[in-house]
Amino acid sequence: MTRNRRNYSPLFLAPALAAFLVMQACGGSNDANAQEAVADPMEGVWEGDVTLRDCTTSATIATFRGSQVFHRGGTMSDTNSTPTASRGPGFGTWVKSGSTYVVRFRLFTYDSTGAVSGVIRTTRTVTLGAGGNTATSVNSTQLFDMTGALIRSSCGTDTGARVL
Repeated sequence: MTRNRRNYSPLFLAPALAAFLVMQACGGSNDANAQEAVADPMEGVWEGDVTLRDCTTSATIATFRGSQVFHRGGTMSDTNSTPTASRGPGFGTWVKSGSTYVVRFRLFTYDSTGAVSGVIRTTRTVTLGAGGNTATSVNSTQLFDMTGALIRSSCGTDTGARVL
């Protein structure tokens, strides 16, 4: 019995090789292209001095040091020098709006027993300095209790600098 042997492997390899070369020429995947995108000047780690004031009288309510991380894609994380027993981390979003950035975030507050006592919602309008490594902002903050009732509003300002 004789067997008719044909070599089909080149016929099967040619289309696979062609597909591989086309994928490489086109850049592979969208993930590779996204990683090459130019970073927005807002991205990075920032620290600054924050002053909260009574919106009517301009009396100072609090001053503290703040730290925020602006992640690629428009999310952010926040903390500050207030004792961690009285506030949780902040989470929010940022978006470029003309020549400024609008940052919105929220965090939980805790009473002296450690029980959650409220929610702080903050909106910041941030203007970057000429070199992109300093910033100033005007802030609006509202403190709500856990039922959603507004307890206090405050206005604020901050000046900051990129640290990473």
